[in-house]
Amino acid sequence: MYEESSVRLFKVAVVRHGVKGLFYPAMNGEKSLQLMENLSKRGLKTAAHTAANGISETLTVQEMHSIYSDWTSTMSTQRAQTTNLWSTKGGSDKLYNALLRQKGDGWVVDYSNGARGGTLRQGTRTQTPVTYEAALQLYEALVRSKIKDGYGCASTGEAYTSSDFADRATGLDVQLLTAIDEDECNRKLRDDAYFGQLKANGERRPLFIKDGVVTGANRTGLLVDIPVAWQEFAQFGDVTFDGEQVGSAYCVFDLLRCDGQDLRDQTAWSRYQRLVKLLDDMPVLPACLQLLEAQTTTIGKTRLLKHVRDNNLEGLVFKRALSSYTSGRSDDALKFKLVETATCIVVSHNVQRSVVIGLLDDTGVLLPKGNCTIPPNHPVPLVGALVDVSFLYFTGQAFEQPVFECQRTDLERDAARADRITRVKPAAMSEFSLF
Repeated sequence: MYEESSVRLFKVAVVRHGVKGLFYPAMNGEKSLQLMENLSKRGLKTAAHTAANGISETLTVQEMHSIYSDWTSTMSTQRAQTTNLWSTKGGSDKLYNALLRQKGDGWVVDYSNGARGGTLRQGTRTQTPVTYEAALQLYEALVRSKIKDGYGCASTGEAYTSSDFADRATGLDVQLLTAIDEDECNRKLRDDAYFGQLKANGERRPLFIKDGVVTGANRTGLLVDIPVAWQEFAQFGDVTFDGEQVGSAYCVFDLLRCDGQDLRDQTAWSRYQRLVKLLDDMPVLPACLQLLEAQTTTIGKTRLLKHVRDNNLEGLVFKRALSSYTSGRSDDALKFKLVETATCIVVSHNVQRSVVIGLLDDTGVLLPKGNCTIPPNHPVPLVGALVDVSFLYFTGQAFEQPVFECQRTDLERDAARADRITRVKPAAMSEFSLF
């Protein structure tokens, strides 16, 4: 009886781990699914005994030991792997992280890539789980291709969580900001009904923390992977933050839930004060967490704006102090973004209404600096034409958020020089610390 149960246990184990062709259990699809669920929840042995009556064929003990030995040898070599790569080829500074991980009964190959210090984009090479052997082959081919492209081992690489729940809806509709111009910004500096707050240039990232689990979402409310280091935020208990992800840093600006209580119906200023108290009460804060400062007085808001200008930050947010947290855009939450205008040279034309723009280096060589879309109410300028482009930041390699303004026929080619750009993107996030 003991040997028979052991044989059945091994058969169930083989089925559970996808080793096909050895035998077939005599059970219908529904019972097979129940078996898989039991295996996951209660372990192989218990599930084997509950499903024993559904297995009609048998193996001898000797056959079982032989196959089991081969199977355990194979399983012991199956392990998750991560490779962090870094490239500075052609003046770039970018990371590529490859990850081989188990998902359900199979394996997947995920990756994240982007500029170092920026927000990394996540993707996968396997839309559905595959066998370990197939995933390993994909993973090794991916790493080899990146090394061939000029990547080398990175001394540091951003590690991201790999949630099976990515892209699922959270049910949170975030509050969006309405853009204002400089004149309206100056009026809001003097308006006591609004408080001002530093604005980070990152990706919107609400964080949900409960029962020791930290998950992140994007601006559309879908779950996304987050840096592994953010798991430190579990110390805050049952809270929901609203903030921006800037590289590996989390810049928090609002508190939507605390100690299980939904705070969205409370006023914006009371939520901010509770956020400050929550952070102050923590003996040690995670190194990657930064609070975006807020001020209520005209003097305080003006000082914030000066800090933004002095440090080339993105801009200011104005929130109506007595407003609640509502989804979408309204006059309760506003943004003023600082921009600069540069004269560029049209290098080439792209498909449809887009051109490659460039700048002259200190030796007079024209270097491409990204793409810019030409609005339909303007003719597409010829290659070699001078154009004015407003932008949020210049990274040295490209403009961020470039907007075509006009064509310039009154300037010489020398006006499009890279050394005339002053609004260079900050290299670190320490500038968000006001005091």
